[in-house]
Amino acid sequence: MDYLDLFERSPNPYMVVDRGLRYVAVNRAYESVVGRTRDVLLGVGLFEAFPGDGTRLGETNVALLRQSIERVFATGERDVLSLIRYAIERPDEAGPVMEDRYWSATHTPLFDSAGRVAHVLQHTTDVTHLQRLNQALARATGASQEQIEFGMFERARKVQEHNRALEHRISDLETLFAQAPGFMAYLSGPEHRFTLANRAYETLVGRDRDLIGRVLEEALPETAEQGFLALLDEVYRSGRPYVGQAVPLLLQREPDAEPEELVVDFVYQPVKDAGGQVVGIFVQGNDMTAQVAAQAEVELFHNNLAELVEQRTQALKVSEEERLAAQAALHQSQKLEAIGQLTGGVAHDFNNLLQVIGANLELLEGQVQDSVASQRLASARNAVQRGAQLVSQLMAFARRDPLNVAVFDPALTLSTLADMLERTLGEGREIALELDLDCETRIRTNPQQFETAILNIVINARHAMPHGGKVRIECRCVDGAEAGRGGEHVRITIADTGTGMAPEVVEHIFEPFFTTKPQGEGTGLGLAAVYGFIQQSGGEIRVDSVPGEGSRFTLYLPTTDAPGEPVVDPADSTPRGRNEVVLLVEDDEGVRRTGVDMLFDLGYDVVQASHAAMGRALLDEGLRPALLFSDVVMPGPMHSFDLVAHVQARLPGTAVLMTSGYAEATLSRSGAARPDVPMLAKPYTRADLGRHVRAAIDGHRLPPSLRVLLVEDNEDDRLLTGELLEACGMDVAHAGNAEEALRRLAESPRDVLLTDVELPGCDGIELAREARVRQPGLRVVFVTGHDEDAVRERGGVGAILSKPFSRAQLTSAIALATQALDASSSPAG
Repeated sequence: MDYLDLFERSPNPYMVVDRGLRYVAVNRAYESVVGRTRDVLLGVGLFEAFPGDGTRLGETNVALLRQSIERVFATGERDVLSLIRYAIERPDEAGPVMEDRYWSATHTPLFDSAGRVAHVLQHTTDVTHLQRLNQALARATGASQEQIEFGMFERARKVQEHNRALEHRISDLETLFAQAPGFMAYLSGPEHRFTLANRAYETLVGRDRDLIGRVLEEALPETAEQGFLALLDEVYRSGRPYVGQAVPLLLQREPDAEPEELVVDFVYQPVKDAGGQVVGIFVQGNDMTAQVAAQAEVELFHNNLAELVEQRTQALKVSEEERLAAQAALHQSQKLEAIGQLTGGVAHDFNNLLQVIGANLELLEGQVQDSVASQRLASARNAVQRGAQLVSQLMAFARRDPLNVAVFDPALTLSTLADMLERTLGEGREIALELDLDCETRIRTNPQQFETAILNIVINARHAMPHGGKVRIECRCVDGAEAGRGGEHVRITIADTGTGMAPEVVEHIFEPFFTTKPQGEGTGLGLAAVYGFIQQSGGEIRVDSVPGEGSRFTLYLPTTDAPGEPVVDPADSTPRGRNEVVLLVEDDEGVRRTGVDMLFDLGYDVVQASHAAMGRALLDEGLRPALLFSDVVMPGPMHSFDLVAHVQARLPGTAVLMTSGYAEATLSRSGAARPDVPMLAKPYTRADLGRHVRAAIDGHRLPPSLRVLLVEDNEDDRLLTGELLEACGMDVAHAGNAEEALRRLAESPRDVLLTDVELPGCDGIELAREARVRQPGLRVVFVTGHDEDAVRERGGVGAILSKPFSRAQLTSAIALATQALDASSSPAG
């Protein structure tokens, strides 16, 4: 039965409020009575929408209505207001006016799954017409309006008190009937139509049955074939009760299931009217199946069949546990899927909002001279970057971005992560890896996201072991049946000896924004992103945790027979240097030595420093590098960004590129990142280093006369991005869609096409293909709210700029696309 449809179509006015007395639902009849539509009412407080007329009597009646609803929330029992005067606003030609109306209202509790009153349902009746008749009567009899109203309200009060007492009695009887341990039902009329049935009766016949309002032969057709319908006919005809003991009953309790054999004791008691005529039959009884089965088991025991009893009991227990586990898993999966759909829909549009905010902040930055205001602008831009990281994690949970997959050995990957995981755990915590390196099993997924998922779980383990402990990581080949799936799988287990989690925490840990950390110390998106990645990879993730003992995360990923796909650096296509000087600042000797070697190999001259203060000293001695390439987090008296500030203030011709092994989101949260400085994440390849160094230098030297065609359907984004480009001295032509962009290109050739991927009609990728046909050699930068992998998989060829972006990131992307050096500039140094 569709109760929502019944609620909507009912001619009676109904509305529902939550514990904050805010509207959450109204039906059409209610809209008609109060003269307001649901889009005006929903989410608004009842007494904000209808505050009364402000008179003393009006305030009294507002209080009566509020008290009635709050009584229902407090007691969980129905409450009735027999009569109340409550003025509401109605439209008039001269403007809104307050009109006195008289109402009768019934307030009914609505309970949540935990048995708490979550909402109150109001059934209200407009009795103003009746009150008008009373007023006419007052004029006819000479009684004053106050006397009539006093008498009427006094009678209404007494009726209300009587009704409330009656409601209590009815509620008690309903509770007794509903909670009675034996099954009960009432069948009315000679056709034996269900009028009442308690929970025990519904449990007996199967909760999916639709009983009320249906005749027995239709609701439980199998009972007619077993003689129960004939018994009811006899009781109704004769008026004599029937008592049945240990009667076998065959019922199909679940749809498409085999019938179950039950044993019941019952009474068919005829119910007669005042004239002695039978009007229905009261059914009462007990399910004796378990008792009879127990007696049979005892007999089997006495016949030396105790072993069979144990086997049967164990089988029933295992079956029930498996059923409950499957139900719980299905419910959790459906809930997370629904949350994912909602989350993914919001996240993509949120990137556009962040882009507008970030661009405005950057444009304001050049106009603000006050140091305090500048600090606030920088803080706001950092918040935009943190917001972008949150959106990225939301998209990962919602599985909206396709994976850029590769085939690799997970055990080998885990072994290479060992050192980083050990550093992540910190002092006082141990890590043990048990890897089946001989298994030689490969998986097909995104290797970077695989590493991030492992790291996220290990970080959670670190937080769960504040006083030290041990993390054990195991990688084994298993049959997919263990994960409830077909084919071979890799099982990765990450277990810690931390504080563990309560069941109610485990139930929610994969939901976005759920965290047990104090406010400000966690986004609640780490494990949500892990869940999204595992699901998108075709795998399964499970959690087992015992408070005080620790937690165990088990990841199942399907294997593949495809050969491994080694990462190949296309060295020939890597942008090279022109003997520019690079100042490399890195505290780790091994990383510094490797960086020096790669930069020399790429055609750069390198000067190295082991900390920021040493780099500052080299600059003070007269070094003028083309690029400062520095780690973010280093020991020493001087912070790396203090060195950056010095370079930007004193050496405007020097570009800056930062690098870090920490996630950019972590750096943003800690304040150790700046959105105006490009970042290269560790570990990086020779090709990564070559592209980012070249882009940083070229972006710093972009020719001011560069001609850019900017294509963006969002007008705010287009105007703000255009301002950023023009602030860099570029010649910008604007277009709102692909058709307009091609017209602009025909009117005037351009050096760079900067286009949003998502455009109305023809998307940005198709636009780029057509534009390159019309103007060969045109450079392309794609702007997207998704990640780079999503654009690449759709066929995008060119530089990729993810929203939200800063001016530095914008110019860096254009530099990557053009790879053009200012021929008139000579390398510094």
